[in-house]
Amino acid sequence: MDEEEISRLAADFRGGNLGSFRMLVESLTRSLLATAYRYTGNWEGARDLTQETWIRVYERIDSYDPSRPFRPWLTTIHRNGCLSHIKKSAMLREVVTDSQTIEQLPGAVQSSDPQESLKQKEFSQTLRRAMLALTERQRAVFAHVDLEQIDQEEVARMLRMSFSTLRTTLHFARKRLAGLLRKMEESPWTVK
Repeated sequence: MDEEEISRLAADFRGGNLGSFRMLVESLTRSLLATAYRYTGNWEGARDLTQETWIRVYERIDSYDPSRPFRPWLTTIHRNGCLSHIKKSAMLREVVTDSQTIEQLPGAVQSSDPQESLKQKEFSQTLRRAMLALTERQRAVFAHVDLEQIDQEEVARMLRMSFSTLRTTLHFARKRLAGLLRKMEESPWTVK
């Protein structure tokens, strides 16, 4: 698809045509993924960043000037999102580390029954192992919302992400963890 057609689709989308937005997403996502992969080094992170870019485009399409080419506008939004991700990565690494035990987080119940305490400790270790398979962002969102039980809107502000991105990230984190925990229960020695 040439630049003129892309800009025409963007102008149509700005005018309210969601079909044009869908066509833009289908046409340009692949190049955005490749760019994001260079920043993240993994495809899951690249998909997250690309999805965030499309959310931003959807939310900010009114600020797009249809008399100018669309692709540079899109690329600027995407690049800024990728650079912001790099800055946030250092913060997110501090959220849930291997040395921080889940038992110490709010909401963890301590039992006086030794057998129950052992089960809780084993589950905590299993959950920690499963959480390592999440992206840094998913791990941070899951830890803050589900383990620390912090309000979702507050977590979105803390992590500098939109509320809708937080909800999507939390959904995929929970889904991934549920699948991993099921696999680990069936075969405790393998996790992928």
